[in-house]
Amino acid sequence: MMELVKQIEEMSMNAHPALNTMLYDGWLLRFGEGYTDRANSVNILTQSTISVEEKIRYCEQKYKEQSLATTFKITPLSLDLDSYLEKDGYQKNSLTDLMILDGINLTCNDTETMIFEGVSEAWARNYFSLNEVSADHADTARKIFQNVLPATYTATICQGSTVVACGRSVIEHGYVSLYNIIVSKEHRRCGYGRNLCEALLSHAFLHGAHQGYIQVVASNEKAKNLYKQLGFTTLYQYWYRKKQ
Repeated sequence: MMELVKQIEEMSMNAHPALNTMLYDGWLLRFGEGYTDRANSVNILTQSTISVEEKIRYCEQKYKEQSLATTFKITPLSLDLDSYLEKDGYQKNSLTDLMILDGINLTCNDTETMIFEGVSEAWARNYFSLNEVSADHADTARKIFQNVLPATYTATICQGSTVVACGRSVIEHGYVSLYNIIVSKEHRRCGYGRNLCEALLSHAFLHGAHQGYIQVVASNEKAKNLYKQLGFTTLYQYWYRKKQ
């Protein structure tokens, strides 16, 4: 299982890249101007040769230089670090389920969802509006979207001239990952989220993806129920340890 976890973690970092990175004795320090913990945290990929205490202090200094809170992502690859960070005053937050879809066999007849290659400025503006992303973070998010190297597709659903839902998919190594799935507050519980996901998955299947994964906040039962209906199951959980 650990090999699969490592593969998914690497793909997820490619799908949501940081703006700057540093490799430090098997740890990957990611910096993204404070936009999302994913792009602003330490990711542990391999075992260390330097003492944990020394490495943590080094990371704290590097994040301080960027005016960022020091944040560690804890996955099954780094569970041995979790108790150490807790004792060192790091708070646990953002418990997340990594859900996996083992086999895509959807045939989507949806005609409402429009899918395009890449991330256009129009799609980005719609996503920022639906998700209420601040102007400062929107500028950083644009940079992150532009830094994604694997094949990327964006989807939009409109009701008349109004955009009611949008999402993004990234395909790499036969996997499709779903990101930025959002439905406007006024149009939720109308099936748009399911239609959007089915369209992206079906489109990814036509472009060579046979498996998928998605990251969803563990407390978001409505979203998790939707993904379960689509065939996703939880493979593992991850969370962040953060010191202000």
